[in-house]
Order: sequence, then structure tokens, then C-alpha cells
Amino acid sequence: MAQVQNTQAFGELEQRLADGQVMLLDGAVGTELQALGVPIGQTAWAAVALHSHPETVRFLHDSYLRAGVDILTTNTYSAARHCLEPLGMGDLTRELNLRAVYLALEARDRSASGRPIAIAGSVSNFGIMTGSEPLPDKFAGRWSDYSEAAVRRNLHEQAQILADGGVDLLLVESTGTVRHRQWVTEACLATGLPTWIGFKCRLQEGDVMSGYREEVPFAQSLDQTLSLGGDGVSLFHSTVEATTAGLPVIREKWSGPIAVYPDADRTDYVDRHQDQSQTTRTSPAEFLGLAQGWVAAGAQVIGGCCGFGLDYIRPLRAALPERIPQ
Repeated sequence: MAQVQNTQAFGELEQRLADGQVMLLDGAVGTELQALGVPIGQTAWAAVALHSHPETVRFLHDSYLRAGVDILTTNTYSAARHCLEPLGMGDLTRELNLRAVYLALEARDRSASGRPIAIAGSVSNFGIMTGSEPLPDKFAGRWSDYSEAAVRRNLHEQAQILADGGVDLLLVESTGTVRHRQWVTEACLATGLPTWIGFKCRLQEGDVMSGYREEVPFAQSLDQTLSLGGDGVSLFHSTVEATTAGLPVIREKWSGPIAVYPDADRTDYVDRHQDQSQTTRTSPAEFLGLAQGWVAAGAQVIGGCCGFGLDYIRPLRAALPERIPQ
């Protein structure tokens, strides 16, 4: 496949990163759409909003742009074919992924106020449960059993649709096993677009481990995946404590740009994503202090994941340093 040339927006982002500037990624997408009243589908989570509430998706992008972010993420974390098919929406895979890109592009056109904004296409392992791995009880009945070949085909399909739609870069947002992360990474790299490889980590008896359930040290996961290539590394969907512990491990393995966007460690959006009775234990002011520490430790792109939405992103623009330490 021919290499896709960087767009002007990504070229400007690349230059700003090379200059050491601190950049803002948007915050949570799915949980913010949930808070706006969007119905959430079990197997496609927030991607259902692309079909039922596209204007709300664009409104969320607009809101993040007004908060000063430099990078918008498409609402495609859970929009691969294997996420949509159980809802009878498999035939809409291309339409909904293209729509996600267009909504972000439209928001950029009307709300960026002339600032260079990069559009990042999200591709994840959400919905990947193959027959070789046990299915956690909380996911029982949600996904059909897809073969490895089908899953990899679906990931390549989604990544290419996002590239065709005009995203500036691709985000590997894989919370699963090393094997799953490699599948997502390979699909994104195959498009020729700049690709940032995302990792989830967790603390286990003081050790930094990879993913949700996998018994693999975080450093080993980095070694096994970064050998594939990539233009940036992100640490995402991890608790703030795990993020602080995992960032130095990345610094030991990776000399390029690093993004961090942790989650709020809530459980009330895990099942049907409807009950929001919990409160986030980290306040916006505390999050800001943590973000300043992550920048001091070498993170150049700061954002938020599930539970860390607009209220957490708004204060960052004025309070974070303009550049990372030399």
C-alpha cells in the first residue's frame, strides 16, 4: 500500500512536538457522551451515538476545541465491525467510521478559531474476544466468538476507513493482551499514517504490569510492541497512580514523544454504561497537579480518558508549561 503523506495539520503538530511544546489531547469521549444523555450500546458502547446522535458527538468535539485542545480523537474506539455486528449494524461499519471522522473535521472547521488541530483516529481491541481466551463473566453474551483472522481483518478495515476519511494520525488504544496490541498496531501501521502506540498499565503488588489481566511486566510489553515501529507512545486508560509509575518505564524504552491520558478508575460505566452514581475521586485541581508532574517527567501530550472529561481538560491550557523540560 502506498504511504499516506502527513497532512498539514499533522505536519504542524509534528513540528510543535519537535520544538518541545506541550500539547493537549481531548479528554473522555464515551463517558462524556453518556453524561449528555446518549444511549450506550453494549457491544459498540459510545459508537452507537454516531448513528443515533451525531450532532451530540460534534458538540462534544466543539466543546473540547473551545477548551483549547490541540488533538481531537474520533469516536471510533468501539466502532470496528465486530462491535457493530451484534447490534445488527455491521453493514454500517464504513458509514459510521467515516461519519466519525467527518464530525471531527466539521468541528475543527467551525470551532478551531484558526489553530492547527490534528484529528486522531482511534482503533482499539474493544470487542476482541477470541476462542483461545476465556471470556470474563461481565462480557458474556455481548460478543460473538470471532476468529483471529476475522478480528485482524476487521482492524485493518477500520484503520483504512479512518485513513480514507482524512484523519491525521492513528491512535492504537489497546487495553488488552500484548498479542491484541500487536494486531491493532499492525493494522494502523499498514495504512502508512503516523501511528501512536497506546498501552494500559496497572500496579500489582508494587510492580507495573501490562493490560487488565495479563501477567506480563509493562517493560516487557513495551519491548514486544515497540519493535513493530510507531511515531509516538501513549499511556492511557490507566489509573493516575499507574500512570505516574509507568511513565518512567516508557522513558527508559522510548525517546520520542509521549502522551498520557489516564482514566478515573470508576466502575459505574463498565457494565451498561448507564449508572453514573459514583463520583471521581480525583478533583480537577488534583488532576492538574498530576499533569504538571507528568510533564516534568517527560510527557509532552496530556489528555484524559474515561471519567476525566471537559472539567479536567479546561484548566490545563493555561496552567501547563509551554514546553517540556530540556
